[in-house]
Amino acid sequence: MKNRHNLPMAAFTIAVFLMAGCGGGQTDNNVLSTTPAAAPVATTTPAAVPAEPPADAQAAAKVPDAPTGVSAAGGTNKITLSWNAAGGATSYNVYWSPSSGVTAATGARVATSGNVYVHRGLPPAADYYYVVTALNGSGESAASAQAFTATAQLDGSAPYGANCASCHGSLANSSATNKSVDQIMSALQTVGSMCGIALTDSQIADISAALTYNE
Repeated sequence: MKNRHNLPMAAFTIAVFLMAGCGGGQTDNNVLSTTPAAAPVATTTPAAVPAEPPADAQAAAKVPDAPTGVSAAGGTNKITLSWNAAGGATSYNVYWSPSSGVTAATGARVATSGNVYVHRGLPPAADYYYVVTALNGSGESAASAQAFTATAQLDGSAPYGANCASCHGSLANSSATNKSVDQIMSALQTVGSMCGIALTDSQIADISAALTYNE
């Protein structure tokens, strides 16, 4: 009787043992294993460094310096003005006046592309004052130091105006430039429209001097 009461307990123990042994230690496929997701790594892209503009572009973007070395030389009915080329300049303004103290605000303006300007058709023995500015796409420079001089005592404007202006235009804009004394004398003898013109040697010399712009 005693052994009969212990049979159910022994059978239950064996059943539990067998159930635990099923699967041979394999992991249940229905059990999900989760691995924590890796935290995102923040990345930064360095800011682009602007490319350095070419040296010539930098020069063009800067207003030129004021021209230096401005000088004036008087001649017969003209004054030749010259100056040092300004870096980055594309053109120049010449401001002139018969009175000292000329500025860009008070002077008469003449635009020129080069660094030499011939002021033509002026009266003899007259003073003129000049300043020069340099320009480019960024603006106009400050004015140069003032330069001044006087025209020569000789006067070719009077004989030119009386005898030549009707054909060649005003002395300041004459179409007959850089004519020597010999060329004028030859024209007086061979060109029909000039054959009747009577000029003294002195007048011819004065006209030639007034028309010579590359002294």
